[in-house]
Amino acid sequence: MSLTVRSFLNLLKATPVTSTTVRVVCGNESADLDSVASAISYAYFKFIENSKDPQPFIPIINIPREDLKLRRDIVHVLKDIDINEDLLFFIDDMKKWKQENRNIEAVLVDHNEVVNEAKKYVTKVIGVIDHHKDMGLYKDASPRIIEVCGSCTSLVYSYFINDFLSQGYTPMHDATRLCLSAGLSDTTNFSHRVESPDLVCKELYAKFARDIDMENYTKVIKNAKNDITGFTARDLLRKDYKQFVFTNNNKSINNGQLIMGISSIVKSMDWLYEEFGGPGALKADCVKYRTEKNIDILTIMTSFVEKGKFQRQITMIPSDETKHIAEKMIAKVSDYLKLDDSNVNILNNKGDSEKLQQFQQQNIDASRKQVAPYLANAFEEL
Repeated sequence: MSLTVRSFLNLLKATPVTSTTVRVVCGNESADLDSVASAISYAYFKFIENSKDPQPFIPIINIPREDLKLRRDIVHVLKDIDINEDLLFFIDDMKKWKQENRNIEAVLVDHNEVVNEAKKYVTKVIGVIDHHKDMGLYKDASPRIIEVCGSCTSLVYSYFINDFLSQGYTPMHDATRLCLSAGLSDTTNFSHRVESPDLVCKELYAKFARDIDMENYTKVIKNAKNDITGFTARDLLRKDYKQFVFTNNNKSINNGQLIMGISSIVKSMDWLYEEFGGPGALKADCVKYRTEKNIDILTIMTSFVEKGKFQRQITMIPSDETKHIAEKMIAKVSDYLKLDDSNVNILNNKGDSEKLQQFQQQNIDASRKQVAPYLANAFEEL
């Protein structure tokens, strides 16, 4: 079947949702390029598989519509395949369907546990394709594919294409380009954290998207992702944000539960201080955002290149009630993250109820994907 991704999305927009049950494909709440590409491509290929399905899957970008503009790499990639914001569906749409008393059945991509805002709306999880740690949920989901690899799109693309090819199907260029873009971004042109599903897809991409210079397109996507011109501090904090609920059987420790938000930012803390009015002003912005999200601890994970060297930092902004918990958690993950505070400006204002714990993270291989589970274990072991 010859159908572009744009035509598929146009079809969805032109078809009113009238059934009592809505089927969606939902990416994770950070809504990075991998999540967005996985959601759109899964729904698209599912329709290619059965175009007579009276209830096609609807791809959901798991953020408010207004936040898409902060993800300039996604906007750029979608523009390359002639897709604009008006053709997309967001968590706002799930909220509307829930208010209309519709059941929402979801296939999860790029995560394998419904959390936070989406948890309010999803009635049932019917499928999972993910490359994160298996949380052991939704055992009856079909498909249920959870496998470590660089990009979730590698699992989505190969899941469908390998079956389709046996039927003589040639994937449309825009669908291949969409998945390829996330693969390039997540693996830095298939050079970092690459596993066998990524290599399988790399060969497929080379066959079906021969016109794309992978090295150059990787740079283009990275430049768009790192373009934060004109962003406020709040914009940067919510641009790549994920929220986690950590638990502890000891109810005397923060009632046995800690809510942490982790913002990934591609600039150093020094850059943030300079850009947003100094340490005090930045701290105020962080505290305001932490309050807005109603969380216990806001954590900033920065990644940047300085003097030709890739570096990471981790900074915690706990509430007054959880600052001692934050200190203990940092102590527990210090060895794993190889934390060093000797050459970093620690914001510890004496007499202030707010405290920023800032460290150089010398284990540069540990991104948020690896750090969050370690922080969860640290809280559980307190």
